[in-house]
Amino acid sequence: MSRSLPPLNWFRTFECSARHLSFTAAAAELNLTQSAVSQQIRLLETRLGTILFNRKTRGLALTDSGRRLLPYVSGAVGNLEDGIAIFDSNKAGGVLKIACSISFSLLWLVPRLSLFLKDHPGLDLRIINTLWPDDYLSSQADVEIRFGSKDLVGDGATLLIPDSIIPVCSPAVAKNLKTWSQVCQVPLIQTVGSSDTWQVWADDLDLTPPPPILRSVDSSALALEFVRHENCIALVQRVLAKRLIQANELAIPLALSTTARDNHYIKIRDTHGKGNLPKAFKDWLLSEIQ
Repeated sequence: MSRSLPPLNWFRTFECSARHLSFTAAAAELNLTQSAVSQQIRLLETRLGTILFNRKTRGLALTDSGRRLLPYVSGAVGNLEDGIAIFDSNKAGGVLKIACSISFSLLWLVPRLSLFLKDHPGLDLRIINTLWPDDYLSSQADVEIRFGSKDLVGDGATLLIPDSIIPVCSPAVAKNLKTWSQVCQVPLIQTVGSSDTWQVWADDLDLTPPPPILRSVDSSALALEFVRHENCIALVQRVLAKRLIQANELAIPLALSTTARDNHYIKIRDTHGKGNLPKAFKDWLLSEIQ
């Protein structure tokens, strides 16, 4: 006898809420009310006998149970979407799913995507933002752009570019900074999860230790938004800040840099039914990022 499954739309709502970490954003994508999304999640939690999300003032966070369930649900949803795409005549350009961090997608990929899409008219391109390593497992992406050390990203990944770590701030702040001691008097922002901390950066350059870090964020994109609007300085990868520096939206207060311990890598995960699309995207990305 087969086991009774909860309604499939509950799982779809769970997957969408987990992807956005927001009931509001999930409701907008699914064309439901926020209360309907919240109710379906509560019903699923009751049916499974576990809590899937921690409700926070600003968004959601997956519980351990939610993180265990997500890869199975995302895989099932992705397989259904791929199956339907076979019969969709509007998908003549193919479907390509790319998983990458919100920082890489916002700061590098999206501003340049029109160049790739111009050569692939009709392409159904889906960008899935990831934060933690196991998010890639649930993404079911054809192409992964991973960030970290070579050991962390795993086998089969190609280095995009050997990067460097630089300090950045607003042009208004930079004009008053000439020395490391002056930099240390400005609030410093640390991006958690990166091996290239302020302490490591200062050690590599034989500088005096930085003051205690009182501000931290979980992505380079947030760090750069901080420095664009506040009197503070962040350490970031040059490849992520380059466009904003060229546009004079950011400045480098000190002409100092170190070799990045963590870098961006690209990995093709699935080419079944995709033809040359994943490789074409990889080749384009490697040519553009130099």
